[in-house]
Order: sequence, then structure tokens, then C-alpha cells
Amino acid sequence: MMKLKMLFGLAALTSTAVMAQGPQCNHAQLPYQQMTPVPYDSTPYVPQNTMPEQCSNPEIEAYIADWEAGKIDFNTIKPNDSIAADQRFCKTLDDHGNVLEAKNCDPKNSPVGYIWKELSDSPVVIGITNGLKSDHEPHFHGQPECYYVVNGTSKTLANNKFETLAKGQYFYIPGAHIHNTPILNKEGLGVFYWYPNNAHFDGFKYYWRKDVKNLRVAEEAFDRVDAIRKRDLNLGPYGTNEAFFKK
Repeated sequence: MMKLKMLFGLAALTSTAVMAQGPQCNHAQLPYQQMTPVPYDSTPYVPQNTMPEQCSNPEIEAYIADWEAGKIDFNTIKPNDSIAADQRFCKTLDDHGNVLEAKNCDPKNSPVGYIWKELSDSPVVIGITNGLKSDHEPHFHGQPECYYVVNGTSKTLANNKFETLAKGQYFYIPGAHIHNTPILNKEGLGVFYWYPNNAHFDGFKYYWRKDVKNLRVAEEAFDRVDAIRKRDLNLGPYGTNEAFFKK
């Protein structure tokens, strides 16, 4: 079963360090020390044809302009200097969520049918994805996130329904809003993703259903998302759709 623990994907508190209060507490809290926020069911925004004001950033705008001008593609795009030399490769996941290299930068060599490149960790986190038909797990985090679709089309959770997300469109997701973009067709989907005004991905905290176990209001939000997946896409909860995604 294609199990993906990161989409557009690739949701937590802001990357700006949360400072503990008190005379003896002046260091940044680690992600596991931060409280679990209660998520909204979905972003109230829908995919659009122009850059949302909340997503504006000169670095990503330059990447998009070069992509649209044909100056770069998934294989030739280069990260900035904030990405360490030994991390400049096409990444994917195994079925247990471990990060590994995707041979030849080909999503067909990915156990989950999905690969990505990290392009910037500072001053803003930016990356690019390339995915085949595959399911993705609903999740949220505190940082707002933006997409720009570079190829393909699929459906994404927006305004409590699954809306079409197509090449050339932008999509804005505020922090602490559940999002989900299963890739529903063989043509696949690729996006730029970025987190406006947030740097240093290692400070982010992603929340999956398992991370809110026994937090009733958060579990109920994930339940409602599962109901929307069933209603709009005829998909069961994540992890139960192997037959559909193998077609």
C-alpha cells in the first residue's frame, strides 16, 4: 500500500522559535514540547489562477518565473545555499516513513509513488514535488503553506469539499487547517510548495491522526475529513484504498 507521511505537501507551530517564559527559561522549545493545536477541517480558500497575497515571496516567484519560461525543470532546478550539499537529491519515503533517495529522480522508483526536492530552508522553506497516482494522508501544521501546480491535475481539500487543483493554479492553506491532496490519475501531479515567512523545516511539527489520539475535537475533525473523502472521491480512510491506487 502506498503510504505517504508527507504531501505537499507536503502542518505545526510557526518556525519562529517558541520561547519558554521565566527567568531560567530562555531557550527555544522543541516541537515535541509544543502543545497540539486543534485543527480546522479545511482551508476556507480554493485554488486560484493568481498568486494569493498571503503567498507572495520573491524567491518562490523567481522559481516560478524560471519554470514558466522553460529555464528549469524538475531535474535541473537548483536549491539555494541553505540546503546542504549532501541533501541535494531527489527524496522519497518507504512504507514506514523513512526518507531515502529516489533513483534517477524518477517517481516510478519511489515506494510511495512520490518524490520531492528541497530548494530552500532559509529564509523560507521551499520545495518541489513530482508524484504519480497515490494516496496521501490528511494532516495539518501550524505554518501556513502555499502550492503552485507545475504539472498535472488532481483534487484537493478546500472549503470543506474536494476542488480541482490544476496546472498553473495557486492554493493557500492557513496554519492549523487539515489538508489533503490524493493524486487520482496516472498523469500525476507536481507542485512547488512553500511556507510563507517560515524557515528551518526541522522546527516544524506535522500532525497526523495518530498524533491527536484521544483529543476528541481534533479526532472529530479528521472524521469529518474522512467523510468528505468518501462523499467527493469515494475513498475510504487513508490506508484502505490500495485497490483504487493500483489501477
